[in-house]
This record gives sequence, structure tokens and C-alpha cells, in this order.
Amino acid sequence: MIVLASCRKCGNEVSDDSTFCNKCGAKLGEELAKRTVSQKTKWLLAGTTLVVVALVAFVSIRLLNNSDPVSTFKSALLDHKYSDAIEVYEQEIKGDLDKEKTVEVFLKEDIQRIKEDFINEKIDFSSASKDLESIKKTALMLSELKTVEKEINALNKSRTAFKTGEEFIAQNKPKEALAELKKVIESDGVNYKKAQELISASSSDYKQAVLSEAEAFASDQKYEEAIRVMSDSLKVLLNDSDLVAKKTVYQKQNEEKLAIERREKMEDLKGKQELSVIKTGLFTDWLDDQYVTIQVKNNTDKVVKKYVVGWMGFDGDGYPVKTGWLSPDILNEGNAEANIQPGKTYGSNSGYQLTGGYSKSLDAKKFIACVKEVEYYDGTKWENEYYNYWVEEYKDKQYK
Repeated sequence: MIVLASCRKCGNEVSDDSTFCNKCGAKLGEELAKRTVSQKTKWLLAGTTLVVVALVAFVSIRLLNNSDPVSTFKSALLDHKYSDAIEVYEQEIKGDLDKEKTVEVFLKEDIQRIKEDFINEKIDFSSASKDLESIKKTALMLSELKTVEKEINALNKSRTAFKTGEEFIAQNKPKEALAELKKVIESDGVNYKKAQELISASSSDYKQAVLSEAEAFASDQKYEEAIRVMSDSLKVLLNDSDLVAKKTVYQKQNEEKLAIERREKMEDLKGKQELSVIKTGLFTDWLDDQYVTIQVKNNTDKVVKKYVVGWMGFDGDGYPVKTGWLSPDILNEGNAEANIQPGKTYGSNSGYQLTGGYSKSLDAKKFIACVKEVEYYDGTKWENEYYNYWVEEYKDKQYK
């Protein structure tokens, strides 16, 4: 490195290794060398002084921090050095009630600061969550953390709902808007007040739209769709008397429609019986045992091999009674094996036992029956779809 010095004669700057001045030509002597060395020494001393001062400051700070573990804990936490913070707490703070109290106060204040900053929208939800998570990693103040986290989460959901509700209103979607606006919580301050105003303004329009939509479905006898519209709307406009009343009307209309459709279906299936019951009666043998006779007719061009038939008994007033021998019941089923040719009948001279032995009394005065299934000699089978309708129509009901 070149170090500059001054010529004693003309004052011109020359390098410290020059013998003559490059301006006046004067010979540069020992005095210049000494002055140059003296200047170097001054710079060296100045540099050394700065290093010493910095070192002393660094050591002082380290000593101060080492003497104040609470400050070290705070610094480590703010720097996200959680393991260092935990180590300092466990080794130098825990057990010292004063230091523990200081840390507790610090954390409580920090938790509340985060909460207030989020409430006042100085920080967003992501930042608030991140800051709380930092404190949580110390495993301290968990109860307070849980409470504040719950409050912040609820407030964030409320703010999101309010924003979404406003967007739905702008899109002319009152139903969706109302559903979101009703999620805004009271602690959401200004948003809550605005949400209530928007709900009031939108409810009437939404209700009229719902009633019109449902009535359009009902006019086409699509009562289930109308009921669905009413049910969805009542999730938004809870217990609205007009909507509840309309829903009840549609439910009744739907029940009447289904009853008609069911009756039509039953009549259709009843007319398609491959093996139909044409007559029932009572038969008493020479021992005075009683039997129910069920006469059937083969309505196909196939030969019946065997079949299953169900029957029910009713008293003189048409109320159901249990029948059947040994295991009486309201609905009984019996098996029969018979060669029944196409168009022929079977069962007038046979039946299913109802009484026997010491049991001679029989309350049933009338019987109805229906074939459940048939197997033919060609290996095919027929399951009577009408049978389940028949059971539902008459079981446990008065027969008129």
C-alpha cells in the first residue's frame, strides 16, 4: 500500500519510499521517514482503539445478557430461537418465582397484543396465527393461548363470512348471501351491524323468490321439489310461519299424489298375476280340525310345480286376528306342491291347518290370500311384485 507524505521544501505530496520530490527536486531525508512512520503509527493506534472499544461493548452486552436470563429468553423468542428460549427458561428462570412472574407477564402482554392487533386489523390472520404459534412452542401460557386462538379463529371466520355474503349480494344470490351473513358474530363489531342490516333487506326478497319457485314446482305436481325448496329456505329463514305453512300444504299434496300412484301401481300389478287367488274359505275335517282353503288359478301357458302363498284372517268386524296352527301370526305363509296345468285351478279340496287337538276355537271369520312366488316345471320362477303391496295394504289394518 502506498502512503503519501509532504515535501518539506514545496509541500508537494510524495510517496513515503521516494528519495527526491517529483516537483521541486529536493532530496527527501530522514525527517520525512520519521514523519511517515509517525503517521502510520497514528492510524494503527486509531484502528486498534476502535477494535478494543467494539470488543469491550460486545463483552459488556454479553455479560449484561448473561446476567439477565429473562432478557435472553425474550430475545431468543423474538428471534424465533425456541430451543434457546426453552433452555434458558428451564436452566436459569424456572424455580425463580420473580423471573417466572416476569416471563408470565411478558407472555400475557404479548398474547393480548397479538389479539388486539388482529382485532384492529394491524396484522392479518396468518401473521396472528404465526405469532401465537411461536409462543405455543415454549409450552407456556397454553390456557391463555387456547382462549385467544379460539377468539381469533371465530373472528376470522366471521370476517370471511361477511365478505362472502357481500359478494353473493353483488351476484344477486340472496339465499347464499343470507346463509353467510348469519354466520357473522356479534363481537365482529361493525361487520355484525352491517350484516344485520343486509339480512333485513335481503330476507323479504329471498322469501318471495322462494315462494314463487316452490309454487312453480307445485303447479307441475312436483311436490317433492317444492318441499325441498321450502326445507332449504327454512334453514336460512328459521321457523318462518309462511314457509312452514306452505311446506305443510305441499307435503299433504305429495302424500295424496303418492297414494294415487300407489293405488294405480297396485291395480296394474294385480292384473298381471301369473298365479292368482280366486277364492278362500274354511274347511272342517272329520276330527273337527279347521283349515283355510286357498284356491288359485294358473294364468300362464306353463305348468306350475310349486308355489308359496300368504294369508291373513279377520274377525267379524274386520279386525286382524292371528291364525295358523302351532305358531299363529297375523301374516302366515304356506308352501304347496301341485301340478297345475295352464288355465287350471287348484286348492279347493286342500288347505292349511288352523286348529287341532285341544285348540278348537277360531276367531277368524274371513280370509284373504295372495301368491308370493311360483316355480314352473320348465325351471323358471316368478316373484310376485304385487305381494309386498298387498301385505302393506292389509296387514295390521281393519279389512272393509
